[in-house]
Amino acid sequence: MKKSNALLLSVLVLCAVLSPARAAEAPAVLGILEIRGLENLAGAAFELTRAAGQPMPREMVSMMLYRALGAMSGMGIQPNGKVRAVWLEGDAETGSVALLLPVENEGADYLAALGQAGWRNESETAGGIEHFIPPAGSGVAWDEVYFLKRGSTLLAGRNAEDVRTADAALATLPPILPAEGDVALQIRPAALMAAFGPKVMEQMDAAFDAPTGAPAESAAMGKLSVRGYMAAARQLEECTLGLGVADGNLNLHTRAVPVAGSTLEKWFATVRKPSAAAAVVNLPGALFVETMHLGDPNLLAPAYIQYLEELMGLMPQKPSADFMKTYAENAKTCWAQMTGDLGIALLPPTKENPLRFVEYVGLKDSAPLRALTRQMVQSVNDLMKTLSGDTRMPSPFQLDLAFGEPREYREIPVDRLTYRLTPGEPIKAMWPEGLPTELNIEMAWVPGGVLASAGEAALTDLMVDRTLDGAAAPVSDLSSWKAFYPTPEPGLVDLSHIALFDAIRSYLDLYAPGTAAEAIPAGPGHLDGASYMAIGGLMSRVRFSLADIGAIAQKAQEAQRKAMAAQMQMMQQMEDPYAFDSAPMVDEEWSEEEAEAGETEEQAPEAPPAMAE
Repeated sequence: MKKSNALLLSVLVLCAVLSPARAAEAPAVLGILEIRGLENLAGAAFELTRAAGQPMPREMVSMMLYRALGAMSGMGIQPNGKVRAVWLEGDAETGSVALLLPVENEGADYLAALGQAGWRNESETAGGIEHFIPPAGSGVAWDEVYFLKRGSTLLAGRNAEDVRTADAALATLPPILPAEGDVALQIRPAALMAAFGPKVMEQMDAAFDAPTGAPAESAAMGKLSVRGYMAAARQLEECTLGLGVADGNLNLHTRAVPVAGSTLEKWFATVRKPSAAAAVVNLPGALFVETMHLGDPNLLAPAYIQYLEELMGLMPQKPSADFMKTYAENAKTCWAQMTGDLGIALLPPTKENPLRFVEYVGLKDSAPLRALTRQMVQSVNDLMKTLSGDTRMPSPFQLDLAFGEPREYREIPVDRLTYRLTPGEPIKAMWPEGLPTELNIEMAWVPGGVLASAGEAALTDLMVDRTLDGAAAPVSDLSSWKAFYPTPEPGLVDLSHIALFDAIRSYLDLYAPGTAAEAIPAGPGHLDGASYMAIGGLMSRVRFSLADIGAIAQKAQEAQRKAMAAQMQMMQQMEDPYAFDSAPMVDEEWSEEEAEAGETEEQAPEAPPAMAE
């Protein structure tokens, strides 16, 4: 019995010693590009180009894809197998890149086809790595390619070391990337930061330290921002994007996974389905609407406060320590009151109110936060005055916040807050004419939340009515949203809807009336999204109709034809400046009916004989 225990202990110790060594042998995966079948991708490309009005035959796309791999269709590559390009940490400064090809007959047919296409097999190592040289004009990106057979997968790299690196990582790769689509891309930010973070920061420091004539504080702030982004990247295990064409739509499917044990993972765990109250912003005719749950913001508060304190410490005109302490305490108190529910919507603009939007923020108790808001506004004003005192780093604008007279509606207190922007010298000359510098926002402190609205006061009253009367309908009730997502996932944490064409058209009509809006396709141009928690991360979908993509392409082609016609007319006029002197002038006051009435059968050109028949 003692011998058995001793043997078991020895095995466990040996495993403990060997396991880290084996894990260290597998290189870190930095990124993966995955094609779910060359033929599938060719079909998706055909559907997309056909929708755009420039159809590219499926066979042509397929031929281009196979040619990039040095082969032809049916020459040893599985047409519906996964083709992968993997980016791995390696000995090279930028890592190793290799291809994983789905092959038949363990790659023998594919390699034989390469030989028939003029590839030279130069050598083979003891480990089975074969060295090939493609012929000139083959269309392959590499001047030389190394192959290693691994069953139904053929590894290919630019050099033998890249192939060995890919071979070592083969068993650690996921069977399929966790995103739908015909092609998927995965980036692993934490691994990238571990591999290249110090080098990236060294290069960024050198770039910021290069003499530019800007104040030294600008470089320090730039470095702080880069470090902030890198710190966030270190908490993301992977980001995956899938792109595909299906059911008449262009579909984007994404997944974000936090690093285990990180603050980001703890925050992800607090994200929930938004409350029904957040849907109060889903007003009829909204150009954009989104409802979501932000999780527990208190988990992210320490990182934000630390970043803000470091940023303020770099300012030439630094806020006082007492100011920063009070500001941080007020911010934490504010976040502690939030439930995470958020809703926001953009409404069609008017000449009187170019920016019209509504917002809902869920609160545990709105009364104490109303009083705190006045303190926060005063803090912002004090901060802006402090920062504007620096003449070496002039602010692009001066911001001033002022409370107006409060009012009540249905016994709900309503505060009025005015944002005044004064463009500074850096952007004063570029400030668009007609763009307002003052924005009035009303805040209605309803039970369990605050409603904010910009635009006419009637918006505030409408929002209060909908909240008190329970008249809100979720985004998922919109007909366009249901058309995109007939069977949505349960527990959605984010729902969005955009009437893209309507939004662009409405602002063009306001700021560039006339022919500008004619370049926008007819119809609303729906683009809808949904997010949900699954597989240890946040999954998101965005869908856009192929028909709307086709409408965009058609408008672009119309604009191109008009531009070409105008160019031809200009060229003709340059060749013969008198050619247009005798041309009849069209009276712009004529109506279309008069113009049509002026046309007679005798004036119409005769049809060619072939057409007449």
